[in-house]
Amino acid sequence: MNLINKIKTLIQQDFLKNVLTLMTGTTIAQLLPILVSPLLTRMYTPDDFGVYALYVSIISILSVIVTLRYEFAIMSPKKREDALSVFCLSLLTSFIISFCLLIITILYNRNIIDLLGNRNLIKWIYFIPLNTFLLGVIQTFNYWFNREKLFKVLSTSRVIQTFANVIPNIAIGLIYKNELGLILGNILGATASVVYLSYKFIRNKNVLYELRKNISWLKIKEQALLYNEYPKFNTLSAFMDTISLQLPSIFVSKTYSSTNLGYFNLTTRTISTPLSVISSSVSQVFFQRISEAYKQNRPLRPIILKTGKYLSLISLFPLVVLLFFGPELFSFVFGANWRVAGEFSRILAFSYAIKFVVSPLSVTFFAVNKIKALFKLQFFRCVGIIILLLVCTRLPIESFVYVYALFEIFYYTIYMIAILRIS
Repeated sequence: MNLINKIKTLIQQDFLKNVLTLMTGTTIAQLLPILVSPLLTRMYTPDDFGVYALYVSIISILSVIVTLRYEFAIMSPKKREDALSVFCLSLLTSFIISFCLLIITILYNRNIIDLLGNRNLIKWIYFIPLNTFLLGVIQTFNYWFNREKLFKVLSTSRVIQTFANVIPNIAIGLIYKNELGLILGNILGATASVVYLSYKFIRNKNVLYELRKNISWLKIKEQALLYNEYPKFNTLSAFMDTISLQLPSIFVSKTYSSTNLGYFNLTTRTISTPLSVISSSVSQVFFQRISEAYKQNRPLRPIILKTGKYLSLISLFPLVVLLFFGPELFSFVFGANWRVAGEFSRILAFSYAIKFVVSPLSVTFFAVNKIKALFKLQFFRCVGIIILLLVCTRLPIESFVYVYALFEIFYYTIYMIAILRIS
């Protein structure tokens, strides 16, 4: 009975309840694509996945700059009306930058394709500004509902986005044997999420009343100036971080082939997706808790260490599975053509384990307003990745994956030390 009571007490704690609420939707949202992957890998070729991975790499990079990171500032104001002003600022920024991206795409589409080195992307390049805008809106809504502690809304939106993504992947894949189903599914999923989040936001009459009463261009401008460190430092910092994450995919596509990028992408997606089911949920709730602790002048390091310890224990199981059974597991689940992806997974296992532990804790920098310190870390990583890619241009693909994994392990170790120091 004592054990049962302890479990009940643990579940009733706000932090764990909120994590579990987010994890319910996130688990479905993240695991469903993995569950249907054995079907998709038999419908689409590694080359199709390679084109799609390049498309996702581009929108991932652009989604970082589309809001100028003002969505992170939604958590900071004490007054609700100020937070709403930041919310509107983030949406406005998303629209303006996405429109500028559309103009650039129309004027320079051929140059962009030549730079990326993949002619197959020309058919889908005009979708990139739209997809980037949708991601900016989703990011903005996510931080608003996080501030409001409406974690069920966030959880549901992720489920809706995933189903609206996966269904076209399968339906279109049965008709057209190319990357159309993968790319169109991504756009439709993001659109469905935006529609749902907008509906939940508009339904709150108090929010609409506050918007009409308190929001003005002058207040939006005031908040833009007040939180100008976010576009100055955090945007560039996050941009460099995303560049560091996505450049390897672009490098593999340009240096080796779309097929090798298909293998590399399936590896990273299959490893990171199940792990992010937990880490993304922990990150959002951890951000809310550590922000509160900082405002109340309570110690932060115990929260960080406790969360890191739990994440470390959770990472052990997937680490062991990939190290011992990676190639066989990928061949069995995705088909014999994808064994190379399993070999990559074995090489990358340690780097993803440490990333799983450290990444959710990185929001500590935002909670304690150490944006400049984060900028220095991201700058170090970006420069390191660029040097690594320049050095690896003549290496075989397997050797490149080994070097990349070692660099990631080194970087995230430094990252964890930095988090503990600022706390």
